[in-house]
Amino acid sequence: MSGPAQALTVEKEEGVRSPKLLCRQSLSLVYSTIDENYPEGTLQLLSDMLQPGCYPPKDITVHLMNGILLDPKCPYHLCVQAFSLLMRTQRHHMADKSTVPWDWELLTTCMANQDNMKRHQIEVVRMLLEYAVQTLEDDFKAKHSPSTLQHSIAKATLSCDKQFTRVKDVIKWLFTAIMKSTEDGESREAAREKDEHIRIVYILQRMLSLALEVDRSPTLTSAKLSQELFHMLIGNMPIRAHRMLLLECLQSKLLRCKLLEHLLDYACPLKISLPMSLSLLLHFLKHCTLDPDPKDGTERWKRWEELVHLLWMLLLSYNKAMKGYLCSSVVEQSGRVGTLVYKQDDVVSKPAVHEAVEAFLSRSQADLGQALPQHVQESLTYLQDYLLDVCQC
Repeated sequence: MSGPAQALTVEKEEGVRSPKLLCRQSLSLVYSTIDENYPEGTLQLLSDMLQPGCYPPKDITVHLMNGILLDPKCPYHLCVQAFSLLMRTQRHHMADKSTVPWDWELLTTCMANQDNMKRHQIEVVRMLLEYAVQTLEDDFKAKHSPSTLQHSIAKATLSCDKQFTRVKDVIKWLFTAIMKSTEDGESREAAREKDEHIRIVYILQRMLSLALEVDRSPTLTSAKLSQELFHMLIGNMPIRAHRMLLLECLQSKLLRCKLLEHLLDYACPLKISLPMSLSLLLHFLKHCTLDPDPKDGTERWKRWEELVHLLWMLLLSYNKAMKGYLCSSVVEQSGRVGTLVYKQDDVVSKPAVHEAVEAFLSRSQADLGQALPQHVQESLTYLQDYLLDVCQC
């Protein structure tokens, strides 16, 4: 065989080969630029050398991170190039516990010092977090079986059983980013920083999703995480915008369901001993009253709008629970087709639904002295119709 067919066969064989570590001899010029503190040369040489099937040794990725990306004296455009090379290296050859170039102390230091560094530090912190989470997620997917998960970066870093103080760090960083993303400011610089903080919020919640899964006991872990989130929320976030951003960013429906259950129970003056169920949701609809938001002013109806929104979020999250998804890990869910499974407390009657909705309308009317705005009433009607459709009696 010769010609194009032979070339195609060789190309296919090369495509399935294991990635090759670049030898020190081939990197001699790269090391020279590092010794001479010439980051432009380092980045250009590595950009030319890093092709699919090749990856650099750990000391090179460590330099890309510590010597360029996180160097406060390094120009921003070079930081972006270093980040791009780190992500390209990760695509070519996933880092594991022995080769990952970051550690928890590095993340903690960068998160603590981000307010005291150069102008583009928030972008640099976001790039660091994005790279770190990418390594965590890739390694987790590659080691998802019970026998290999114990050796994953996520298990060593974000286990709620063994490293819960680190998970609490993530929650603190998440709350800080949420609060900064909603700060007042109209300048282009303020808008840019807000956008970066929102991106950080979504990156950090990906860390929480990994923490939820890595111990393979999502039901127990979600109870622990949701309690921590709840106490941070009621202690630090009186603003509605904070609460809604947190709830909307959570990728895990299980975590969102548990957190909403805590929030609505806290807002409910009449406590009841019921597990999460449709009966409990009707109880919340009938009795919950949220505190007014400091920014509402005369628009007091907004807290009732928020309550309807939270009840919708709880219902949709719990709907997934009723399909059995929230009691098993992501790995165990793969390929499963869920069907609704009703518990005894999920069996609600149409009169009970009507009674709960009427109680909600009566309480809001007494509070406002007038009917709710049309769009809030419509949302409540849709909620009622949904609940009536699933009534068992």
